Amino acid sequence: MAKREFSSGGIVARKSGNSFCVLLIKDSYGRWTWPKGNIDKPESSEDAAIREIAEEVGIKDAEILERVGETQYFYKLHNILRFKTVYIYLCETKQSKLKLQKSEITDGGWFTPREALERIEYKVAIYILMNAVKRYSSIKKL
Repeated sequence: MAKREFSSGGIVARKSGNSFCVLLIKDSYGRWTWPKGNIDKPESSEDAAIREIAEEVGIKDAEILERVGETQYFYKLHNILRFKTVYIYLCETKQSKLKLQKSEITDGGWFTPREALERIEYKVAIYILMNAVKRYSSIKKL
């Protein structure tokens, strides 16, 4: 039987003129994605997303707008099969400066929605990012 794990993360958007930018990080596997990490007890998935964003990229003012997806997958670590669920939230910030957590993040930056969709590397993540871009554009009337 697989060990259950739960993580949470945020797709962070920032208004830029009449448009907006999306934050992506390059994770420890060298793939472009968004900040995310394990949910600590007794933390909620929303609180974990905000905490992970602050820890991984130094954004302290991120606000959750809505939940935009979840992924589930199996993986093996230390010869133990794990089944992970990741909750993903659409977040907004006014902060543009990043302070990357170098122990886990190899790169990061702000991208136009088109650039972000071209860079994202996990298959399921493309659809979640597309949904987040569409929702942010709709919410902010951009």
